[in-house]
Amino acid sequence: MTAELPPAHAPGAVIEARDVTKDYRMPGGVVRALRGVSLDVERGRCLAILGPSGCGKSTLLHVLGGVDVPTTGAVTALGRRTAEMSDAALTRLRLRHIGFVFQRFFLLPMLTAEENVLLPMIEAGVPPGERRARARALLARVGLSARLRHHPGQLSGGEMQRVAIARALANRPQVLLADEPTGELDEATGREVGMLLREVSTEGLAVVVVTHNPEIAALADRQVRMKDGVIT
Repeated sequence: MTAELPPAHAPGAVIEARDVTKDYRMPGGVVRALRGVSLDVERGRCLAILGPSGCGKSTLLHVLGGVDVPTTGAVTALGRRTAEMSDAALTRLRLRHIGFVFQRFFLLPMLTAEENVLLPMIEAGVPPGERRARARALLARVGLSARLRHHPGQLSGGEMQRVAIARALANRPQVLLADEPTGELDEATGREVGMLLREVSTEGLAVVVVTHNPEIAALADRQVRMKDGVIT
């Protein structure tokens, strides 16, 4: 029986990881990227995960978001264990309930800012009128009302990242996962993006930011540090 999803603004953990390991088989042997990680991601709070490159931060984010499943241990996302879900179910989970923001934006260059934000709503079957109104409201929210018809090549790095955040929020997710979202930005612009993510969490979303920048991490409600695949 499929578990019902909890309300978007219900208190408590929206994702729970328990004793999670993640192994990758490489030509030189098995690499253990995660070594028994336990972590709760809570609604209405911003969590920052810090650590040096290669410590397992991005792997943990992918496991939390259902992009990958743990080798051992369990991740429960919105009441369901990801390892027990089909590929199709995981795809629906990510499309409708988890938004992703990446360091390199991954906007489609042939589409305008508005069209990039519309894309996940088209995939989710949102009616045309509603999705256009929602896209414009989101771009206004991130300060880009004047850039609706601009293509990524006509935008600054900070503007592209704000478009990417608007796109991640398009399907009204319960969780927002950001992997080094300020890594390509200058200090001032990065702080603006960090504050926007923090603001989003105060409105009821669970936000996780992977970063190596302590100033960005300081904007979060909670910080955890990783080293060699464990939370230290």
